[in-house]
Amino acid sequence: MSISVQSVAPQADVVDDAVDAYVRWREECAGAGEAYHQWSGAEKADRQLAYCAYTAALDREEAAASVYAEAMRRLGDECVDAWRAEPRRAWGGHSS
Repeated sequence: MSISVQSVAPQADVVDDAVDAYVRWREECAGAGEAYHQWSGAEKADRQLAYCAYTAALDREEAAASVYAEAMRRLGDECVDAWRAEPRRAWGGHSS
């Protein structure tokens, strides 16, 4: 008895978007870490400017995190949709 199993995979562009969003978020995390390092070691005369740069870096990291979260929601939805479309008979289950 042979069983035909189809691949349950999301669209490549959805995966690419998620990976790109992850990379961007990690870059912004690193930027926020560097800005914190600069602020924490700043001379008194430069401290206010360094703090502003740090808070701006945090804002960029937060925005990138939101984009990444949305990309992962889309990827999750895509995987669930693909899984639901897959006939479960191939695995011995029942189609609903």
